[in-house]
Amino acid sequence: MNNTDQNKDLLGAPEAEVQPEAAQPENTAPVEAAVTENIAPAEKKPDRKLRGNGWKRGGMATLLSVVFIAIIVALNIIVTALTQRFPSMDIDLTAQKLHSLSDQAQEIAKGITADTEIYLVGKEDAYRKDLLYANYGFQYSQVANLAERLQEANSHIKVEFVDPDTSPALMAEYADESLTNGMVLVRTEKRHKILSVYDLFDMQQDQMTGGAQTYTKADSALAGALELVNLEKVPVLTVCTGHGELLYSENLGVFTDLMESQNFSVQEVDILTEDIPADTQVLMIPTPSNDYTQEEIQKVQDFLNNPEREEPVAVLATCHPTQRELPRLTGFLEEWGIEVHQGVVAESDAGRMAAANASYVLVDPAGGTALDGNSYNRLLAPSSAPLSFAFDSNGDITTRALWETGNSAYIITESTTQAEAENPETAQWAVAAMATKTLEVNGKESLRHVIVFGSSYVFTDSFLEATAFGNRDYITDLLQYAAGSDDSAVTVQASAVQTNVMDVTCSRSTATLLGLGVFTVGLPLLILIAGLAIFLKRRHL
Repeated sequence: MNNTDQNKDLLGAPEAEVQPEAAQPENTAPVEAAVTENIAPAEKKPDRKLRGNGWKRGGMATLLSVVFIAIIVALNIIVTALTQRFPSMDIDLTAQKLHSLSDQAQEIAKGITADTEIYLVGKEDAYRKDLLYANYGFQYSQVANLAERLQEANSHIKVEFVDPDTSPALMAEYADESLTNGMVLVRTEKRHKILSVYDLFDMQQDQMTGGAQTYTKADSALAGALELVNLEKVPVLTVCTGHGELLYSENLGVFTDLMESQNFSVQEVDILTEDIPADTQVLMIPTPSNDYTQEEIQKVQDFLNNPEREEPVAVLATCHPTQRELPRLTGFLEEWGIEVHQGVVAESDAGRMAAANASYVLVDPAGGTALDGNSYNRLLAPSSAPLSFAFDSNGDITTRALWETGNSAYIITESTTQAEAENPETAQWAVAAMATKTLEVNGKESLRHVIVFGSSYVFTDSFLEATAFGNRDYITDLLQYAAGSDDSAVTVQASAVQTNVMDVTCSRSTATLLGLGVFTVGLPLLILIAGLAIFLKRRHL
């Protein structure tokens, strides 16, 4: 073999060996495909993982939302149940604290020891939404709230709403009382008391503006009724009729309400044809125009001198300067040491007269009485007859002044001349007086009182409603003392709170700024801007 052939063999061998390598790319295609197939699923795994995490996050958010809503609903149910069980948890935001019990009401409620029922006549919804007497602006929701707070204060007190249409038995039981929507019935085994809309609310016209002003008396009315039905014994005030009295039920309305608010039971009697009720503790002789008969005077004397009656009793007589002579009645008063004179008490000192009227005399409470420890606003004796004393003490009877004028007072009679009126003879006069006798009954001392007021107007509606004077408080304390109830559980002081008043005061410009600028435009605009910002931010995530 020559060198050329050897070279060919050497050159050809590589060609034979290289040939299969040239075809190798054709054989690698399936491998690449397999590799590609193996790689593709590996690249999709992160997508499935992301979708799984997103689902988990979304599910967790939904679950948290459901749990949060459930917690809110549960809290709402719990708070609602608690406020129904404990009304005091419901915060009273009214400026006058209309839905909160006064201290006296709380004290009375806590002292109740007998089961007491308070029936609110009408549908509960009508009370809650102030639908009763809505045209008058009366807030009956306050009545419901206060009653429930009384119930919360003492387990002996139960409150129930009674629909007249679905409670015929209760309506029939009190058929004579004519129970209607808006009335409140308070009762125990001893007695019951019904409060009308007039006991719970009041409406007056503003003389300056002509507008109506509404007042609530619900707190003191409920407390007084609660106390009344739980008293062991109720003092009775009996008003005599049948003698052309100057004072009668129409102009004694405020006085009657005042006495009933102090838990007196007020009734009337014509003692010419009827006996004085046995349970009477105060007998009122309200300025008669006609004299009493001797038989009637004897009934009054027997009432005072009853040797078997242990509790104190009193006669309250009122007078007037124009009253005709009543010899038998004035003779009875003189036996007790009190004399009533003709004429009217006037005041020469402008500082001791009211409304620039000389006969509207500002007087002072006299010392040496059981009321010395009390303080009162100015006392007014309008158009009073002068009183004096036949004696200071006569056996077992003692006399004392209750109200006295200053030393600048004088008396005007029909015979007083103009010159005498311009230069009067002044002196101090009594315009209210009391005589007291002490009897021994069953080994105990028992008091008997005869009380005389020279002014009938003191007891009329217009003067008792005048808050500038202390007449109302003085008369209340005096009659409680006379009936022996001044140291008892009778503690309710009637009060009226105006309800239609502005809790927040501001100028019209401030109100416009707050109402239109802040709440109508400002807050909605801020919410819109905040929502738009959140939307744009989430859109670019």
